[in-house]
Amino acid sequence: MEIQEHSTGTVNVFKLRGRLTLESFGLLKDRVRARVDQGSRRLVLDLSGVSYVDNIGISELVRSHVIVGNHGGHLALAATPAQIDRLRRLTQLDQIFARFDTPVHAVESLERTDVYLSDAQPGPDADRPHP
Repeated sequence: MEIQEHSTGTVNVFKLRGRLTLESFGLLKDRVRARVDQGSRRLVLDLSGVSYVDNIGISELVRSHVIVGNHGGHLALAATPAQIDRLRRLTQLDQIFARFDTPVHAVESLERTDVYLSDAQPGPDADRPHP
């Protein structure tokens, strides 16, 4: 899997290309964590170039969402292929992920959201969901 990044205002967009599977495990999560550690709090995952996703790939999306959320930010999915949309609905992840038809719509929406910045440093469980 390849990840291309660009920024639009206060929003970072990650354009994913290829297969989001076991073979790329950790790549997305690590890139998201690095960007969040640098202060980013609004991220869009453009999934238009994703050709296939497995359960590990879905896990990577969830972990990325949790990392951003635990730092007071927002993560949105854009241009999700039909397979990912079906998996999102089947796993009820459509209830936690904001999803937009295009990256432009996602960026416009996230630019209007509040982020919650804290002086507190995240602990070792920063990539785990709050109970």
